[in-house]
Amino acid sequence: MLRALINIMLKRPILAIYDVTKLCNQRCLMCNIWKTTSQDMDLEKLETEVKKLSKFGIRYVFIQGGEPLIRKDIIEVIDLFLKYRIKPTVITNGILLTPELASEIAKRRCNLAISIDSMDPELFAKLRGVDKLHQVLDNIKKIYKMERKGNWAITTTITGLSKFNDIKKIEEFATEHNFMYAIRPYIFVRGVAGKKNDELMYQWKDVAEIFLYMSAKAKENNFLAYLVYQEHIRYIKGEGMPMCDAARYSFVMTETGVKSPCIEFTDITFNLETFKKDRKTFCKKLEECNRTTPCFYNDAREIGVLWRKKWIILLNAPTIIRQLLQYGNFF
Repeated sequence: MLRALINIMLKRPILAIYDVTKLCNQRCLMCNIWKTTSQDMDLEKLETEVKKLSKFGIRYVFIQGGEPLIRKDIIEVIDLFLKYRIKPTVITNGILLTPELASEIAKRRCNLAISIDSMDPELFAKLRGVDKLHQVLDNIKKIYKMERKGNWAITTTITGLSKFNDIKKIEEFATEHNFMYAIRPYIFVRGVAGKKNDELMYQWKDVAEIFLYMSAKAKENNFLAYLVYQEHIRYIKGEGMPMCDAARYSFVMTETGVKSPCIEFTDITFNLETFKKDRKTFCKKLEECNRTTPCFYNDAREIGVLWRKKWIILLNAPTIIRQLLQYGNFF
């Protein structure tokens, strides 16, 4: 924790976004990643990289894809990060989340986030490219009573096709099954990670009811999420945004071990050993991107939001601690 705080104060990353594989069993309207080939690191090479991450000061990792559960050795991947004191969050579509696999995750200090964008099977299939909603819901129903050491959540990407009543149904399902619930806005920037789809685009008036509702709920029962939602609203309204977290508090590691400042700038790479020097070569590109096409990818804002609001967080610490204990401590 001390190293993480030092890194934050020095504006050095503490979070790695790890694309453990680019293989995927969905064909989402908002994603391009599944179209690429994947050259996944084996465990031996991955351990070498994880050692470097730990020494650098990385304390959190989002294990995503593609679909991370496609990897048969995903538990071993999780264990490697835990071995070097890096807390993992597995981001999955839930299709392959068997009770056996969930039980192994539950035993570990590992967070789990399951993506569900609609409770309408037809819309789910349209958004995700596969008719698997009932399978995902059944998987959750089989595992929700498990005691877990990490934070388990259901997340929804809000698009132009999202409806308020549908979002409330997902929220109710999550609450009934002891999962935290969170939303995030659909993003399109350069088309590297996110894919532009006119049906998914929206203006503030199209999603205002959803975000205002979730913000009000979060203010009561998930104060950290409330702070992030306030930034979501600011972003969607097109208001000026603070500098994003890319290469300040987070970066991307591809399935091959290559490091990039952001999932939209995988053409830019750097080495941890020469990070300070390398960052100077691409910081202007990131600043220009933030000015002209600010985004809200999962590596872009959250840490910066919380750091900027640190005094508000300290003032509300007892409430926040109580809320963290309810669904499992994310940190």
